[in-house]
Amino acid sequence: MFKSSEIFLGRKKEMALLESLYNSNKFEMLILHGRRRVGKSYLLSHFAKLHSDNTVYFTGDKDSEKNNVQNFCEELNRVLKVGDFLNSFTTWNDVYSFLKTTEIKDRLVLIIDEFTYLYNSNPAYDSGLQNAIDKILKSKNIFLILCGSEVSVIEEIIDDSTKPLYGRKTSELKLLPFTYKEAREFFPHYSNEEALTAYSILGGIPLYLSLFDDRLTIKENVIKNCLSTTGYLFNEIETLLRMELKETHFYKNIMLAINAGASTFNTIRDKVGEDAAKIAKYVNVLINLGFIKKEVPCGEKEKSRNTLYSISDNYFAFYFAFIFKHQNMLNGLISPEMYYEKELTKVKLNTFIGHRFEQICETYLKEQFYNGKMPFFAENLGRWWGNNPVLKKQEEIDLLATDDENAVICECKYTEDPFDEKQLKDLQDSALCVTQQNKSYIIFSKNGVSSGVEKHLKNLPGYSVVTMDDLFLSECYNKNV
Repeated sequence: MFKSSEIFLGRKKEMALLESLYNSNKFEMLILHGRRRVGKSYLLSHFAKLHSDNTVYFTGDKDSEKNNVQNFCEELNRVLKVGDFLNSFTTWNDVYSFLKTTEIKDRLVLIIDEFTYLYNSNPAYDSGLQNAIDKILKSKNIFLILCGSEVSVIEEIIDDSTKPLYGRKTSELKLLPFTYKEAREFFPHYSNEEALTAYSILGGIPLYLSLFDDRLTIKENVIKNCLSTTGYLFNEIETLLRMELKETHFYKNIMLAINAGASTFNTIRDKVGEDAAKIAKYVNVLINLGFIKKEVPCGEKEKSRNTLYSISDNYFAFYFAFIFKHQNMLNGLISPEMYYEKELTKVKLNTFIGHRFEQICETYLKEQFYNGKMPFFAENLGRWWGNNPVLKKQEEIDLLATDDENAVICECKYTEDPFDEKQLKDLQDSALCVTQQNKSYIIFSKNGVSSGVEKHLKNLPGYSVVTMDDLFLSECYNKNV
């Protein structure tokens, strides 16, 4: 297993951005943000180690301004080696005044992690920093990085045109969870199916991925990390919700409703039994945190009434599907091993992975378009649902990509059996809902297609099959049967 402390995995694009800003030889201000546990601090720590001689890495906390300043100055003195007089500084204005009168020849990197804590403890922090940027820092050879996890606070400070720091950033990076391909690096000893299963359970959070040992089976890892009361992930969702939110019980009720099948706003409201305005507010918070998502049929406007909600984070989905309702049982009433056999049967686990599989296929398809490997450039990509005007019935398309004239219609199947002729007929029926003139088809199937489908596809142009193993290849599209 790759341990996060042993090797730095992925983040090649992000490191390239940091290095380009570092080498610009002018003032830069990067805003780095993303949900908790996504690896922001680890990325910055790795970057700081590469430039340790001229990088100040400081993590803010909820303490007083004086204590934060003194901790910052201790690190600043390690880099600049100007003397212990820095220990006398008690305000950020003291720091800015010092930087104003100090000649900085070599590149100086100032990393302020959890900078939102400084703002929360002192609402004047942003105005003081804005004044320092405009009058002092802009003329210095400084690369300033502000990093934080509190999405709403960052938006308030950085993106609100009435706030002092608006317009001061020179670059912004939202750090996202790893994709299924990036997560593959954590499991060199796993098969593609095992790696995809681990990703479907854990999602792309680096810390979670590092917990699974690929010398153990998936079952052993789930028992050790998720089902055992001593496992890191057993109470992780409760911990995260407490860190991020108040009224955690209400947020959990919303996600439980979605997990139980309430996919529209009205059904969520009915299950939760609270005021619609309150639910809407809390749903938006969960969306901003990346825990749930809302979708409209591919090609429709974002404000469409035909909106569906689902749990987007893989481990949140796994937790609410398999752990939350039976936590009392797992607290001493049943062994984790017996619980796994009882609740995580192959059928149940495959059904769960099937829903995650659609997101994986979407990631794959986006990558193909992004890299110019598709026959056109998509303007819209996502799920589609609605009325079939020919067959007069409700229809769903797992994945659809379109522009004005072209469409790629996809079916995503994570089953033990190959994609069969009935499923091919369903795919062709769903195409009746698509108005674009040029249509092509992709069958995403864990175990390929049946011999009957294979025979049909030999006489049908525009069909491609992508198996689970194909998903991990760099070149795959246009693999015709």
